[in-house]
Amino acid sequence: MTPKAAVLAVALTFFGWSAATAQTPAPAKRTPAPPPAPFHVLINAATLGGLPRITIPATDEAGHTNKYTGFSLHDLLVKEGAPTGEPVRALAMLSYILVSASDGYHVLFTLAELDPSFTDHVAVIADQIDGAPFKNAGPYRLIVPFEKRQARWVRNMTAVDLQNLTPP
Repeated sequence: MTPKAAVLAVALTFFGWSAATAQTPAPAKRTPAPPPAPFHVLINAATLGGLPRITIPATDEAGHTNKYTGFSLHDLLVKEGAPTGEPVRALAMLSYILVSASDGYHVLFTLAELDPSFTDHVAVIADQIDGAPFKNAGPYRLIVPFEKRQARWVRNMTAVDLQNLTPP
């Protein structure tokens, strides 16, 4: 050890520093909780049975505010086994919801976008508009009132899938 290095070592020791304290141990690697189990569910009266009905106001593409009645998409996800609340973390943050329509139209949501622990917004699987069944957009239509554009309002909704991305 050179004289300068020796003086530096003595000075650092005086102030409570040492080579051991200068090295930061690597953080312990955590084992993340497994992602939620994927599922595919058809949208029909049997699938939605037992879920609480809700009514929300929303403004459609034409600027008309209507009352939409149906079921919370989040409630359906939980009924089918999707995690909610605190378990929506780690690999569950890579889960997504694919909503399908009879004409082949599809939209995507992250699991967190629909979870009440992340947002106060509710997406609704509606079966009524202003108290009457849909004429041309049903029997089920996904209503997403918190979005500025209605690109994820799905007419003739037929299915919901939960899938998981695999991290690189």
